[in-house]
Amino acid sequence: MNTYFITGTDTHIGKTAITCSLIAKYISKGFRVGGMKPIAAGCYIEDGYLISDDVRKIIEVSNIDLNLDEINPYRFKPPIAPHISFKKNKSEIDIRLIQNNLLSLQKETDYIFIEGVGGYAVPLSETISTADLIDALNIPVILVVGMKLGCINHALLTIESIMHRKQNICGWVANRIDQHMLAYEKNFSFLKERIKAPCLGEVPYLNNFNPHIASKFIDISKLNDKGDAF
Repeated sequence: MNTYFITGTDTHIGKTAITCSLIAKYISKGFRVGGMKPIAAGCYIEDGYLISDDVRKIIEVSNIDLNLDEINPYRFKPPIAPHISFKKNKSEIDIRLIQNNLLSLQKETDYIFIEGVGGYAVPLSETISTADLIDALNIPVILVVGMKLGCINHALLTIESIMHRKQNICGWVANRIDQHMLAYEKNFSFLKERIKAPCLGEVPYLNNFNPHIASKFIDISKLNDKGDAF
């Protein structure tokens, strides 16, 4: 089963965009593909259900029927860090629930892309972080680097943390979120040189993001399916 965890160098750097682009890319190759976002903040009520824009986009681009409770079991209205929401709701994240939901989804798909919330080290509860969730799921990581001022520091620290935990990073994507970023090419070249995992592509700044268009900038042939620890 080909399952990948999409994490990022920060929040609002395009994890959902790249997750949806990867889903669209594999669908174009004839695969059954779905996505998950186990925890979502900033949700709103629609037709009696809490849902986030990120999860809606994942559902819309996938080519299999996705159950909202299965792919997104934890949903919160406030756009705040998950551990604060869990504490306010006097609840705790159940890793086994996410694992079981993933096992169920794997039976229906060829590829699954799981989007994290916030950045790599964000706390999900008082005791569990995104990094811990990746450990529990035991799946390779794809890192989304939001190309903006400060991205080198964010990217290298995130890579260092992933490698320190001996997790498998199988690729990264440069996602340009600041169209006016100075010295973009020099920053990108530096990251390509320093990050040993393959760069799956550069996604340019797009005014109206479309995963089918963005997917054209991603080269999945470079994806290290073994997810070796670099």
